[in-house]
Amino acid sequence: MAKIEADPFTAKLSFEQGGSDFVPVVVNREVLQSMSKRDVLIKRWPKPLRWHYYRSLLPDVSITMCPTCFQMFHSEDYELLVLQHNCCPYCRRPIDESSP
Repeated sequence: MAKIEADPFTAKLSFEQGGSDFVPVVVNREVLQSMSKRDVLIKRWPKPLRWHYYRSLLPDVSITMCPTCFQMFHSEDYELLVLQHNCCPYCRRPIDESSP
């Protein structure tokens, strides 16, 4: 129980979930800033759109996000598809080999 209290996101998730419908967990800026940067994925949309922040509930599963369309994939699947087709499997934009 102490671990849930130490992680405000998990505490909020445990408290709010309960029905059969998915309800996204919305946290305030303070909780977001308290989370580890490596646990948070950010969809950095161009202005005037607002950025969206996500946290994986499966920390052992690596996630990769396309830098163009911001679609998220399991890293192994994304890497395989990029190697096969040299483009994002969702938006089909060619992947520049020099990009991170």
